[in-house]
Amino acid sequence: MIFNRIKYLSMLLAVVVISSCSSKNGESDAYGNIETDDVTVSSEVSGKLVLLKVDEGDIVVKNQPIALVDTVQLQLKLNQLYAQSDAAKAKLQSINAQVAVQEEQVKVIKVELDRVKRLMADSAATQRQLDDVDGRYSIAVRQKNSIEVQRSGVTAEMAAITAQIDQVNDQINRCKILSPTSGTVVARYVREGELVTTGKPMCRVAKLDTVYARIYIDETQLSDFKLGTTVKVISDGADGKLIENDGSITWIASEAEFTPKVIQTRNERVNLVYAAKVRIPNISGTYKIGMPVEVRIIR
Repeated sequence: MIFNRIKYLSMLLAVVVISSCSSKNGESDAYGNIETDDVTVSSEVSGKLVLLKVDEGDIVVKNQPIALVDTVQLQLKLNQLYAQSDAAKAKLQSINAQVAVQEEQVKVIKVELDRVKRLMADSAATQRQLDDVDGRYSIAVRQKNSIEVQRSGVTAEMAAITAQIDQVNDQINRCKILSPTSGTVVARYVREGELVTTGKPMCRVAKLDTVYARIYIDETQLSDFKLGTTVKVISDGADGKLIENDGSITWIASEAEFTPKVIQTRNERVNLVYAAKVRIPNISGTYKIGMPVEVRIIR
């Protein structure tokens, strides 16, 4: 009889302990909100927005054209530079022709100078004749050098025009705004016809197939929350039911911060907490940006 009573008390104590542990494990270990990896797409140039191809909810892929800023003034500037380039090319061709003529003239005078020098050696020419030919040769050489300097200037001018053409072409390319990543357009900030400036946000693209829960834990929980640890992520569902999914801890802050006002921790007396991120698959689209969730360590 005594043995049965002891056995009954032992079993009752075990049930109480198990119940106590289950109750403790049923409490959430951390709280947070859903966020995503998103990119704000901004304009790189100023001008009128003539085309916007996306709206909120649209799915885009990387490098997909999504908007166009007016390029009329840039195209006019480009046409002007092309005209200047053509004029410089024509000037360069003229200078090259002058250089060719001057080189032939230098050659002819040089032949004459050599002949006069030979005659001078044979006393068949005067010093005056030699000085005259030598002077004409020096002038011809200087004229040739002067024309070559002009050619160098035109060549440098053409290089500067080419650089300006490349710059304007780059600005025109930047008017064609591409999506920097694949994802879903979660916000649109402008409409067609508006004037945009450099750096003005146009839309925000987020990857919704994988989301993150930003949570906050205190120092006593650091031993339970480790990188790569699988946790349960709990959110509210329809009819008061809870939705549970697995997630994994991908990041824990190395420095503590004061508890955000919107976040509760298991121990509300703790002032300093560590931020952490839990990666959650979201293929079904269950989780939305800003949704509150609870996180429990799997014990």
